[in-house]
This record gives sequence, C-alpha cells and structure tokens, in this order.
Amino acid sequence: MNLWIAQSKKCKTRVFLSGDLKTTSSFLFQIRRALPITLKHLTFKKLLNASVCLFEMVTKRSVLHSDPLYLRIEVCPYCNLRCPGCMLGGTREVSESNPGHRLEGAMKYILFEESLRDFVPSLFRVWLYDEGEPFLNGEIYDMIHFLSANNVGTCVSTNFSLKFSDETIEKIADCGLEHLIVALDGSTQESYSRYRRGGDFNLVISNIRRLQSLLSEKKSSPLKIEIQFLEFEYNKEERGAMRKLAKELGVWRLTIMEGCSCGADEESRPDLPEDERRDKRCYEIWLGATINSIGELGTCDYGEDFGIPNIGFAKDYKSEGLRNHPAIIQLRKSFGNNSVPLNDICKQCHWTIKKR
Repeated sequence: MNLWIAQSKKCKTRVFLSGDLKTTSSFLFQIRRALPITLKHLTFKKLLNASVCLFEMVTKRSVLHSDPLYLRIEVCPYCNLRCPGCMLGGTREVSESNPGHRLEGAMKYILFEESLRDFVPSLFRVWLYDEGEPFLNGEIYDMIHFLSANNVGTCVSTNFSLKFSDETIEKIADCGLEHLIVALDGSTQESYSRYRRGGDFNLVISNIRRLQSLLSEKKSSPLKIEIQFLEFEYNKEERGAMRKLAKELGVWRLTIMEGCSCGADEESRPDLPEDERRDKRCYEIWLGATINSIGELGTCDYGEDFGIPNIGFAKDYKSEGLRNHPAIIQLRKSFGNNSVPLNDICKQCHWTIKKR
C-alpha cells in the first residue's frame, strides 16, 4: 500500500513520503496531492491551455487567453455537522460569512451541466465540495459521471458520517469518482467529536470499511480514499494511532493537517503589508475558479466567503467574457503592479500567506 502522510497548514506544507521530509508551498502541495490521479486526463488541448495559463500566471498577465485548469463547485451549501472552524458551523442561517444563496438548497444536475458546458474542454480536475457536505446532494453521482464521461478528474471531501444504504455505497464506487477525502480528526469518538460535532466516529469507520470491501471486488474502479486528519493540541498525540488506523483500513493516503479556525474569526486572519502579500503571490485567480450552488461564478474560494462579489453566472462564462471580467482583471493587476492597491480581502487571505 502506498501510504502518504502529510502535514499541512494552508500556507506551508511538510510532506512525509517514505521517511523523507520535504517542504513546499500549499500550491505545490495541492499539485503533489492531485498529480497521480490527474495526469491521466491530459490531452494535447489541455496541455496547450495549461502551458499558456501557467505562463500568464508567472508573468502576472491581467488579461488572459487561457481557461481555468480546475474548478471548485459547491454542490451542497449545507452540512449535517457543526464543526466550529467551518464557515457554516452546521447551520443554514444567513450571515455576513454565510451568503444567502445557501438557503436555495443543493445544486440541481441540470444547472450543473449547464454551468460546466464552457469549462469542460480545459479542465483537469473538479473539486465537488466547499463548506457543505456534498453527499447530501443526491444528484452528485450523476455529476461525477458527467465529468468522468468528459475526461475530467473528480474529488469529493466528506465527513462520511452519514447512514448510507448498500445501494448508495455502490453508487460511490461505480460513479467514476477518483479521489475521496474523508475527514477523520481523531482515533476515538471522544477526540473526533470535539471538532466534528454531531459526527459518529464508528459510522465513518464502518462506511470506509464497506466502501473498501466493495472496491476490492471492483478491480476496475478508479477510486482512491484519503483520510484527512486535522491536528489540534488535544489530538496531536494520536498521530501514531491514525497511522495504524489508516493502514488497517487500507486507505491510499493519510494527510495530517494543522487545525485552524479556517478564517472564521477576524483575529485569526493575518493582515500583511501589500509588498509582502504580493511576494506571496496568488494562483487561484489565474488557474481556477469557483461556482456556488446557484451557479454563480466567483473569483476564488476565499473571496466569496469574505465579501468579494461573484462576477456572473457560470453558464455565461464564454458569452459574457467572464474570464476577463473587470473585477478579476483588477485583482490580477494588484498582484503584478505596485501602483494598484490590493483588495482588503486578498491582504487577509490564508492561501497566499506563508508560515514563518
């Protein structure tokens, strides 16, 4: 079994692979995390687009001729748990950090397909999750199948603390999903539930075992399971137990990440000088984009949560020229031109800061 163990904070990552310690940026960590699964979706057209996209990012072009390499899609805007570090906190209440669109319910398949139409030819990978629990959307299996049929990689991050029928477990195995990240922040119910409030540790373990058993019978399934462990002061002594559990479950990978508030409170968000922030760069506004559950296209995952307005509807991406919407051009300019002030949200973004 190829078990990878990684320690990460959004800004800096240590990856442990066969005992070797390597340090890299969060961007490189995400590449390394996804690369083994993503490369099989490479085509000449995607390679050409990716080359142009990376060139435009490195040279800090503000007007782009490339399309996004990946998307993050909020297929479900609510959750069954109440994790304190999550923007939702397990509620569906409208607040400044919980946009009103989340009251509209889970994304419909028809809207999903309509929103993806212009993006599919360039995409390597789609993350089908944001703050909500994606498996609460019963149409997610059709969405994954659509992407798989169009040669796009898929990843779902889940708390997996749901009572799945045998039929649903089989859907997860058969729909074409390639990467499943299961949040498991403890080796016992007591430590696990301190963060995953409302979650059932034994149910998560049972679901993993059931899925692994089915995958062992279906040799052709592309699905790889990763356990993600958020490490806090109260559970950091459980690393050994988590390694043992991951091996026992036979998962593909164990990732250990430093737990944080995820920017849920103002004091936790750093406010760096503009020059230092520019030096940390930003890759999301060049390489990717986000789509929320009502089909709105956002500049980045962090932006919508903290107040950067969405730029239109994803279904109008080509017809309205949203890749080069004035708002996102301004954001790109701010990272490449000292005379253009950075957006206040960008100054505080966890994705572009590096750990000291």
